Amino acid sequence: MCSRAEKAVLLLAYALTFGALAIHPRERDAWALENLVPFLELLACAIYYRWVELTRASYVLIFVHLVVQMIGGHYTYAEVPLFNWLRDEFGWSRNHYDRVAHFAVGFCLYVPVREICLRRSPLAGSKAWTSFFVYSVLTAVAGIWEVWEWLVAEWAYSDLGTAYLGTQGDAWDAQKDILLAPVGAVAAALLFTRWHNRLLKGLPQKWEARLKEPA
Repeated sequence: MCSRAEKAVLLLAYALTFGALAIHPRERDAWALENLVPFLELLACAIYYRWVELTRASYVLIFVHLVVQMIGGHYTYAEVPLFNWLRDEFGWSRNHYDRVAHFAVGFCLYVPVREICLRRSPLAGSKAWTSFFVYSVLTAVAGIWEVWEWLVAEWAYSDLGTAYLGTQGDAWDAQKDILLAPVGAVAAALLFTRWHNRLLKGLPQKWEARLKEPA
């Protein structure tokens, strides 16, 4: 499991990264909006960690996902410098950091969502239903994210325009972004599933007992 010290280190790393990227963001309003989701993700971990104590791997992957989002919030997803350089160097038509971020939704959150499903849901006895549920959840998260961005850009901060949406002139940007979440989840499944199974089998006895407690 993830010790208190390890969780403290991850939380400190998050706070330091957040503080550094809060300095002179490219678009302050867009930065605030983009960091709302990472904050809610962190808040959910803080609220529910006693209900389901995740493994170290899950917390590290969640942290990576938070960092990916914070970087996008600082520069706006369409203007991350490294990916501007890659765009110019390889003749790409756009900055692809937002694609990486949407891929990361599935890739980074596959293990945590799978773990919660296996440890705290009736689906634990069926590998097929567990996989279906995990992919469905991550695809739904990606879809809700796109709807949230549209609603905010349309009704609350219409002046931000593409700085917040990051469509970069692609009429199918939202559909591609939604697709990348399950693609990332499939990649994570191929890389992490067996390793994750071994981690779960190695849970201390006290955590195995908790699995039988009512949620």
